[in-house]
Amino acid sequence: MLRLLTCLCLMLTTAGCMAVLGYEPTPAELEAIRRGEDPRANEGEQKQGNAGESAQVERDRPSTGNWNSAEQPPAPTEGTVLRWVNSVTLVIEAADRRETVALAGESPSDDFEQEQRRLDERMNRWTYGSQVRLAYPTKDEKGEVIFRDQQGRLLARID
Repeated sequence: MLRLLTCLCLMLTTAGCMAVLGYEPTPAELEAIRRGEDPRANEGEQKQGNAGESAQVERDRPSTGNWNSAEQPPAPTEGTVLRWVNSVTLVIEAADRRETVALAGESPSDDFEQEQRRLDERMNRWTYGSQVRLAYPTKDEKGEVIFRDQQGRLLARID
């Protein structure tokens, strides 16, 4: 009886960990996997930083960390939502490329409950796999459209 209870506890513990740690790919990611592609290839690589902390190193970012118009990859006008990072940042797939989009003119709330509400509203409106159109409302002092912020994220509004 004790062995049975021990086995049952181990199975439930493992199942609980898998539910938390498990990852379920979105339909767009499943399609990329079926085509033999790595669905997260353009999102960056995890690299070990000083004292063991994790540092995000993104590909295609200039060494200075600043984007100028000559270095900017073309900005997509539409894409497929893959996941939300927070209430103002999402990852889309556009033109066979992963792009991180920061909603122009918005910042995450410091209030956890308000941030969660905004995230839930946006996740319900633009669910995983839904098509979105992007507009670029931010302009610099010369009146030229700014497509990216200093981290290389697209600065766009979802239409």
